[in-house]
Amino acid sequence: MNNNQNGNKTTKKERKKWVVGTAVVATISLMAMGTSALASSDRDVFKGFFKGNTEISAGSATLINQSSVMAGIKTTVEESIIGGNSAIIIVSFEHEDGAVFPQDAAIATLELDWAKDASYMVEQRVTEDGKKIIAMFDVDTPSSLKGKKVTIKADAVVNSITGAVIAKGPFHTTFTAQESSTAYNIGIDQTLSHQQEKLSLQTINFSTIGIGIEGERLDGHSDQLPEYNPKISISTSDGKETELYLGSTSTSDRGFEWHYNLDKEGKRIFLDTAVITSISIDGHIIPVTK
Repeated sequence: MNNNQNGNKTTKKERKKWVVGTAVVATISLMAMGTSALASSDRDVFKGFFKGNTEISAGSATLINQSSVMAGIKTTVEESIIGGNSAIIIVSFEHEDGAVFPQDAAIATLELDWAKDASYMVEQRVTEDGKKIIAMFDVDTPSSLKGKKVTIKADAVVNSITGAVIAKGPFHTTFTAQESSTAYNIGIDQTLSHQQEKLSLQTINFSTIGIGIEGERLDGHSDQLPEYNPKISISTSDGKETELYLGSTSTSDRGFEWHYNLDKEGKRIFLDTAVITSISIDGHIIPVTK
């Protein structure tokens, strides 16, 4: 993953090959996001990060509400959507005494820590009333986070323009990750060949935040991520077919995983996994049974 610290939003297509354990856009300004501040009264904080264009099916998001207070700052893991080897985790920071943050406030050096390396991006915003800073971790992991202890860490609250310290940390809180009730996976046995690459596909992970396809290389280059990625589309019970686009490729315990979570315009998609009836991988149709 590119170490882009210039405040511009990093698109998913730029996440194809990440450096593990490094957060991009850890201190991002509201102007760079190009959207208004979040309304703190809106519990569905996911919609705030995606301009309200999220139709998240019931049961997909898990309320966590795990908090700790350090140096006068309350850090709370609010909620998550976890499926397969991918996750979106929402974390808030607020003054214990209820004081208001300036709209230029940001959390410095936001990190996600668990037993294995994780690749992730972080976006953050100040709520409209200034009472909270909300951060969203968009995570790919080599294996499922389900049941694992995950720690969120931060160094300080700073002014994103001047760098002045508003509240000195460190701050951290730990929670146990829970997989979304709407996530599931199926086993497959498919081989793809493209130019010099030969790939064995073994598992498809379905979740609200996209589709992950896990496999391994059979061409002697297991230490490298594949350059090729297949055309993926899904069919749903209403008779529609939707093409999904690659957001990233990451290392998994099996070898590699493609993460399909974008539409043709490069925007994040959210799926209703209950209505998916089949998936097509380069024209090879696989029925989906849950």
